[in-house]
Amino acid sequence: MSIQKRQFFGTDGVRAVANRHPMTPEFVMRLGQAAAIVLSPPKEGSERRRCVVGRDTRASGEMLEAAIAAGLNSSGVDVILAGMLPTPAVAMLTADLGADFGVIVSASHNPFSDNGIKFVHGNGRKLNDTTEIAIERIVLGSYEGEELRPEGRGIGRITKLTDGAERYIRHAINSMQGVKLDGISVALDNAHGAACYTSADALTRLGADVQVFHSEPDGFNINEDCGCTHGDELESIMRRSSANAGLAHDGDADRILLCDENAVALDGDELMAVAAESMLRKGTLKQNTLAVTIMSNYGLDELVSGLGGRVVRTGVGDRYVLEVMHERGLNLGGEQSGHIIFGDWNTTGDGLISGLQVLKIMKETGEPLSQLRQCLKKFPQAARNLRVRSKPSVDDLKEAQKIIKETEKRLGDYGRVLLRFSGTEPLIRLLIEGRDVEYLEAQADKIASAVLAQIG
Repeated sequence: MSIQKRQFFGTDGVRAVANRHPMTPEFVMRLGQAAAIVLSPPKEGSERRRCVVGRDTRASGEMLEAAIAAGLNSSGVDVILAGMLPTPAVAMLTADLGADFGVIVSASHNPFSDNGIKFVHGNGRKLNDTTEIAIERIVLGSYEGEELRPEGRGIGRITKLTDGAERYIRHAINSMQGVKLDGISVALDNAHGAACYTSADALTRLGADVQVFHSEPDGFNINEDCGCTHGDELESIMRRSSANAGLAHDGDADRILLCDENAVALDGDELMAVAAESMLRKGTLKQNTLAVTIMSNYGLDELVSGLGGRVVRTGVGDRYVLEVMHERGLNLGGEQSGHIIFGDWNTTGDGLISGLQVLKIMKETGEPLSQLRQCLKKFPQAARNLRVRSKPSVDDLKEAQKIIKETEKRLGDYGRVLLRFSGTEPLIRLLIEGRDVEYLEAQADKIASAVLAQIG
């Protein structure tokens, strides 16, 4: 039986322009009511249900935080406001505090005008498709529990958590297992986002010399020409500094971009390669298996298999990687985009902990990032991100599909073509991987032109 298509949830929560449907206070309040029913049904007796709510630094976060809290309170759920914190911090605190579930008000790497709502279970893990569809059904249908809404002492209350950042920072430091970063200098780009309250503090306490950039959030400058989606800015920062490594986050700090001492950025595949090689040599990679998405470079397979391990692939989205990691008992996975999951220390992508683990390898080996990254020999790729006006089935893109079939036939077993719509933006993403760079670029241009002619 096929799973019903989601209408509001994308690959990472519900996301849209703030104060435009579906990211209006009215919708978000109803989303909170629906989530309360699905994620935390009423308990027997007098035991209270609790939810941790955190947000990033964008201005609309205050409005939507109030809306989600109102919806939860009206359903009898007590809300713990954690303030402006990274997404992984909220996930960690949800589990640490024994809450029933958690909410993050964030649009991650999107511009400040957007916002979003993400949910995590009480164990800090993201929701699967089935759970998100169950929430959508309640939002779209009649609210059958309307007459059962609590009143009097049953209405939810709001409290504020004052030490959320400190708890998370201590957790991140503990992930280093006693390894200090003295002697390592780091250029840190906080993207004017939630990492402003955590990352520099953690790095400094570990002994690193930290130079901080883009760390003055005003509600409107989050991700603006900075952060991990602007690798050229981090490379520019590194050229102006004498740091050993550059580290950039996105708005909610669940992603990372690292830059070596030569001012050349590493993508998520290179970071996973460095970590997987280290863990395989130490014998700490569980099942000797790395979990990645279909977007990751096949050079990872060559590296890991050469060291006696294997790679498993999932659909695009870190939550699908997380699902496979949980099902198979794995402790390392991630995305090319920089969502890296060190499962021994977190339940979701975590920019700070991921960065610390790579810096730890630098410290232990005494090798710079420019040397560590050499372990991955990438297959050449050609990629295109195309803005579209509609999102039909990719099978309906007839001319593009014709060119794709021709391309796949020529690539054979030494390459692949991927064409998929973004789950969070009006984009279609094209990736071709193979041996001949000139051929890849030419075919990417042909496919892109066919796509744009139909839906661009």
